Amino acid sequence: MDYKNEKTELIEGLDSNALDHNYDGIIELDNSLPPWWLYMFYGTIIFSIAYCIYFFAYDGFSQEKELAREMEAANAQIAKFKEENGPGIDENTATLLVDATAIDAGKAIYEKNCVACHGANGGGGVGPNLSDDYSIHGNSINDVFKVIKYGVPEKGMIPWESQLTPEQIQQVASFILKEFAGKNVAGGKEPQGEKI
Repeated sequence: MDYKNEKTELIEGLDSNALDHNYDGIIELDNSLPPWWLYMFYGTIIFSIAYCIYFFAYDGFSQEKELAREMEAANAQIAKFKEENGPGIDENTATLLVDATAIDAGKAIYEKNCVACHGANGGGGVGPNLSDDYSIHGNSINDVFKVIKYGVPEKGMIPWESQLTPEQIQQVASFILKEFAGKNVAGGKEPQGEKI
């Protein structure tokens, strides 16, 4: 049987879409795609053109604009929080508290957390003397706040920022400066740092 007769036998009963391809008895047909599929395909082409025009010509969904929108929203939330709760306290904005309630709160924090290293009277022990006229890291409220917050790990003082709130750090720093600074208690540890 020659090829033409074989093809004729194979495509008998098939429509005119049969191609001249015959692979081990498998005949390839050239059918049209369904209209819904073609419309969907053409729709994706139109969408991609419109998307490219919007994205590249008009700077549509750019990451810079998205970041700017998110930063603007975050700054608005921060401003609202500060308006409702007051400005945050950190080593730059801490102020020396003088009211008795804050000093008493600072004393309670000191007695609970600081006495073991600095002594009940601030004269020092494992830690430096807080009552003399010398200071290792400065003697302003901001300096003391910073030392309490971040600690001095190389000298054995842990950072307290994860255990105390900024308000509590400000209270204990104020207590230290108000109650100990310049008192030079008897039996205090030898001076360390620079004279204030």
